[in-house]
Order: sequence, then C-alpha cells, then structure tokens
Amino acid sequence: MMYVIRYVLILTIFACVVFDAPSEILLQEDFEGDLELTTKWQTNTPKFVYPKDGILYLDQGKSGGDYVSLRSLQHFNDIIIYYEWFIIEWSGQGDGGGALRQTPNGSYWMRWWGRSNVKVTTNKDGPVNAWQPFPVKGGQARGNYPAVSDHFILKAALMTQEKRVTVHIWDVTDKKIQIAEWEIKDNTYKSGNISFDCWKFGIYGVDNVVVATPEHEAEIFADNFDPTRLAVQSEGKLATTWGYLKSNNR
Repeated sequence: MMYVIRYVLILTIFACVVFDAPSEILLQEDFEGDLELTTKWQTNTPKFVYPKDGILYLDQGKSGGDYVSLRSLQHFNDIIIYYEWFIIEWSGQGDGGGALRQTPNGSYWMRWWGRSNVKVTTNKDGPVNAWQPFPVKGGQARGNYPAVSDHFILKAALMTQEKRVTVHIWDVTDKKIQIAEWEIKDNTYKSGNISFDCWKFGIYGVDNVVVATPEHEAEIFADNFDPTRLAVQSEGKLATTWGYLKSNNR
C-alpha cells in the first residue's frame, strides 16, 4: 500500500512540475563562485571580469583598454529582470550599464553616464537615435541621483505582446529612493541576451542577477522581493520531494 501511495505522490509531483513549467527562473547568479564561461556567460576580457567578495567586478580600470563586458549565452523573449549594480571606482569619465535586451540589430540599454545620471537608450539608430533616452510619459527615460551614491537596484519587464518595456530603478546607497519609473511603448527588439559593461569608467559591480518568465513580474516588482531567497527556497521543488520520498522508503 505504501508503494502505491508513493507512486501516486510521484505522479502528482510530475504533474505539478509540468503544470508550472511556464513559470520559471531562467537565469540566476549571485557571483559567489567562479564564473561559468562555458554554457552560462561569455566575455572577451576574462582577466578583467571576475567575481570578488560575492560581486561581479567589471574592472576596466586595470584592463588597459576602454571596455570590458559580460554577456549571457542564453537568449530570452518576454522576461522579468532583476539585478543590483555598484559604482566601485570612477575614473572621472565614461559610462557603464548593461543591455536589458541585446541583439545584432540594436538593444535596450540601461546606462549610467558620468556620476549622477541614468537612462534607458538604444545603441543603434532605431526607435530613438543611438544612446539617446527613450520617450516615456511626461518626458524621457532619464533620471538623476546624488553623485555620492554607489548602490542601486534595477527591475525591468520586457513584454513583447504588450509592446511594453517597464524599468524601475532605486538608489539604495543609504536608504531606498526610487529614481526611475519608466514605461516604454516599444517592441522593436523581441529576443536577445542580457549583458553588463564598463566603458572608460573604472570599476562597475553587479550582483544578484535574476531573469524570470513574465509570471514572476508581480513577485519581483514587489517592495519586499528578496533575490537571495530564491537560492534557498527548496520547499515543494521536485528534487527535495523526490529525496524525501527516497529517504522514507523503508
């Protein structure tokens, strides 16, 4: 009888997994270990893009060149993005940021310029002129923050079907202050990877990267979202339940 019960439970688990399949965490990275440069990430400057103290360092300052970057190997369609970024060292010029969606024809980019300005642009002529902020309700996708700030949070939703790119940014250096709340009505770039870069800036840091399917938008955009909990929340997942069943097979 116990074997029958376990068999039914296993079938139920698989059914739940299949049912929940569209809701996924597609990419998660906390930079606590070595970079996985075979199937997860790619970079043309591996000596100067590295994890340190649990943060990804994009160390243009020591590279001897103008530009360092890290890109995901995986390409995504409609997604929700979360990550933190840090201004670790500023050279006094340049900029950095990353592609919310990167394609050969053009991209949506989150960029900070100088030391106190952030905006969402494209890197090629397209919906807007290259490196100019997208138009949004009430103006442009451009915001300012104090020049002494160095720790930020970005949340973005790229929704092709809705022709919508939503970007929220907070300065969390001292206390949480929202510095951007933009909705761009555009779906020019429908699929691509994400990336982080540092151009003539010094050192730019990234942490707690999450890329998820659209079903996670409300969860990730919530004020109390904690990306570190995703790594330890194992309750109800297949591997945990399967292990529990096997350990109780007596």
